Amino acid sequence: MAVVAKRAGKPVAEGPLWARNWAKFGKAADRAQLDDILVFHRARGSGHVGLYVGEDYFAFHVLGGSQSDDVTITRIAPGTAASPFAGRSTGKTPVTAKPVQLAASGALSTNEA
Repeated sequence: MAVVAKRAGKPVAEGPLWARNWAKFGKAADRAQLDDILVFHRARGSGHVGLYVGEDYFAFHVLGGSQSDDVTITRIAPGTAASPFAGRSTGKTPVTAKPVQLAASGALSTNEA
C-alpha cells in the first residue's frame, strides 16, 4: 500500500508495513467509496489492507496484494473489517469518489481477513 500511495504522490501511513496502521491514516468515512483504503483484522493482531473497488450486497470488492498469494480484486465480507472504512487516501474527497455497486459474483474470501 505504501508503494501505491507514494507513487500516486500521496502521504504514507506511519509504519506502513503493519496493515492496521493504515486504520489511523487519513480520515474516517461514513461509507466506503472510490479512493478509500479498507483495513481488515487477521488472527493474532495482524491485518490486511486494500483499496476499495466497489461492493455488492454481501461484500466489498478489494484490490490488494497477498490475496490468494497474488495481486487481485477479492470479495471480502464487511464484518471482517477492523473499521470498514478505516482510512482515506487523501484528506479531501475527490469529486469522482462515490460508492460503486457491483454484481455479486465469485466466492467470498476466507483467507485475506
